[in-house]
Amino acid sequence: MFPVLSATLILLLVGTLLTFVAGERARWVALVTSFAFLGLAAVLLYDFSGFAVAHGIELFVYPETYTWISLPWMHIDYAVGVDGISLVLILLTAFLQLATVIYSWNESKKPGAWFGLVLLTCLGCFGVFVALDVLLFFLFWEAVLVPMFFIIGYWGGPRRRYAALKFFIYTHVASIVMLVGLLVLVFYSGSTSFDFQSLQATAGELAVTAQVFVFLALFFGFGVKFPIVPFHTWLPDAHVEAPTGGSVLLAGLLLKLGGYGLIRWAVQLLPGAIPHVQWLLYAVAFASIIWGSVVSLAQRDLKRLVAFSSINHMGIVLLAIALYSSLGLLAAVLLMFAHGIVSALLFMTAGTVHHSTGSRDISKLGGMTPRTPVLATTIMIGSLASLGLPALISFPAEFIALQATWVGIGYWVLVPLIALVVTAGFYIWMMQRMLFGPPRGLPEKVDDVPRHEGMAMGILVALTVVYGLLPFLLVNLIVSSPVVGIPFP
Repeated sequence: MFPVLSATLILLLVGTLLTFVAGERARWVALVTSFAFLGLAAVLLYDFSGFAVAHGIELFVYPETYTWISLPWMHIDYAVGVDGISLVLILLTAFLQLATVIYSWNESKKPGAWFGLVLLTCLGCFGVFVALDVLLFFLFWEAVLVPMFFIIGYWGGPRRRYAALKFFIYTHVASIVMLVGLLVLVFYSGSTSFDFQSLQATAGELAVTAQVFVFLALFFGFGVKFPIVPFHTWLPDAHVEAPTGGSVLLAGLLLKLGGYGLIRWAVQLLPGAIPHVQWLLYAVAFASIIWGSVVSLAQRDLKRLVAFSSINHMGIVLLAIALYSSLGLLAAVLLMFAHGIVSALLFMTAGTVHHSTGSRDISKLGGMTPRTPVLATTIMIGSLASLGLPALISFPAEFIALQATWVGIGYWVLVPLIALVVTAGFYIWMMQRMLFGPPRGLPEKVDDVPRHEGMAMGILVALTVVYGLLPFLLVNLIVSSPVVGIPFP
């Protein structure tokens, strides 16, 4: 059995190291590595169901386990594997790595370091999605923070150091709380291994009080990365100050680590705690949905608008997880993939607007469509996808989320439904002011989308349409995960 997951990790590691030392050729090394990563992800996708059926595996496919640290009372393994949920997010990682490398093609400020940090961020995300050992998972989780800190702090805007430090402090403190919860889960459940499957077998031995404590610690650790209200204040600052490529990775991938971690390490291991904390999850989800929607209405900076709308969308993801139903978990994963693609597209358009016009102020721009038709079309597609237009990627995800909410908690579905109406309102308001009407705030000579930026955004537009029209391509993967409640075919 070819160790495809380890091979992918080695590919990304070698590509990252070569990129750091390649100088001006770094972009080409990063591009080749990204295509190879996407190719291996396609191999995983192609053979996923067949492998599962042939080997009779009910939880993870392509499993690899090697002894890492062996002690008389505990052993820690290098353990990796994927299921339908992690495979969907691996595909997202591969797509966004390729799109980010292409979009940043003309990066001239230390290109070796830039492209190396981009690849290192995606390497850490891939490791999080495949790790099945507590220590291995935590190492990859923390590894993601370091490159993003430097991406924001060195390539960011005027307040980049403040934003980078705030991002690092918030997320690192949350990681420590998360680690405490995981260690309590290991040592008090009677497990002799840090392995996920061993913990799944012994986590039920914990007293209900202990399960609730561990769940809350994990919820805080993963929730700050979502981010949940009131621990969301690092996100707008990080997005506004980050370069465009950093915003793409931050919104498209890093926010998804929180949702994935909550499903994999809290919901899947500690279902007994959910009835006792469900009210808290609902309250935080509703607060995030309402706050993200209302605050987005007041934003004049295009990047801040997209950033605050992310809080709204990730609040719906948390609500879907809190429902703890097959339909809810399906909606949560589908929403994470959809938001990853659409938010990345919108942040790219925001970056291109700034490059072309010198401003991201919505109130100072207008009439862009006749002067920059390709950019205006891309902004419209991203905005319509984010507000949930049918035939685009967010619609099936949001529809399933609303259906799951109605089945689970009845008329409370009006909260996310009204929030989606507000979302439509502020995106339509933004498009009306920026794209139509008399030209306003545009320089005499304004360029449309550069070729490399257009190629990157074209990849995301294609994914937005394809998965909007054919959502079963993702749904069939997600429902194959036992945590969703439907076994392999």
